[in-house]
Amino acid sequence: MKPTPQGSSRRLMLAGGASMAAGLAMSDKGFAMETKTKAGGHAEVDGLSVYYELHGGSPTSGKTPMVLLPGGVMAIDTAFTADIIPRFSKTWPIIAIEPQGHGHTGDREGPFRLERMSDDVAGVLKHLGVKQAHLFGHSLGGMIATGVAIRHPALVASLTAVGTTFNLDGMLPELAKLQRGEIKEPSAELVPLLPTEADFAAWQANYNKHNPKPETFFPVLEKLNAMLGSWEGWTPAQLGAIRAKTLLAIGDNDFTRIEHAAEMKRLIPGAQLAVLPGTTHMGIIERGAWLEPLIAARIAAA
Repeated sequence: MKPTPQGSSRRLMLAGGASMAAGLAMSDKGFAMETKTKAGGHAEVDGLSVYYELHGGSPTSGKTPMVLLPGGVMAIDTAFTADIIPRFSKTWPIIAIEPQGHGHTGDREGPFRLERMSDDVAGVLKHLGVKQAHLFGHSLGGMIATGVAIRHPALVASLTAVGTTFNLDGMLPELAKLQRGEIKEPSAELVPLLPTEADFAAWQANYNKHNPKPETFFPVLEKLNAMLGSWEGWTPAQLGAIRAKTLLAIGDNDFTRIEHAAEMKRLIPGAQLAVLPGTTHMGIIERGAWLEPLIAARIAAA
């Protein structure tokens, strides 16, 4: 039986996130307005045509670009166009990438693999002739970005992982059980944090509009859920090997437990941790005015 939108979105906790206000805004307005200076295309990476957009100038102009990676089921439009791209592109050339099975980027045969998604980012940078970049990833995007820092360290000038855990146990306990399929329905206390029908409708509408195979939305969602539910996380040794300047950022009402984020900070050499007040998992990507100076300061620090 085809999964219902509500059932599928309830399981996709780590990947996407939820904010009723953000979801309703997307539902009312359609897609966020286009930014002024945009170019883009596709990079052929390991048999997949990976979509990217360029904002704020050439990524090979001499200034280190910033790579943006959206959360699960989201796309460039639904994640970054409203705030992050117009704000960050004033400081850095932007390379926004839609991972496998997201937005304009199609799917591959077989299961999703986080390592392969990280390698795809490296492939896009190679395609563009970029030797090194700052990475900014939200939720699943933060996992992908962290994977790039682990697997392709020479490419990463800095890492900003937003709303990200290093294993499923870092999530709120009930959320981790829901993601693993150990429980089927969330408690009344958890429901306000989960993706709303408006969130889900905006994500699906974007996929239907842009993806080369819009009929694959639900199969891709199930594959993504399967990957996240079985993900074993990164080891202390893998995190300890990261040498990029690292900023971890979560909301004080995020899916990630604050004590888990503090442990991730401890494991990554020289990492910094920002806990943003009054901020949810989805709401954190609307905090560009707070995040930009934190990122700039981390990049500038020794």
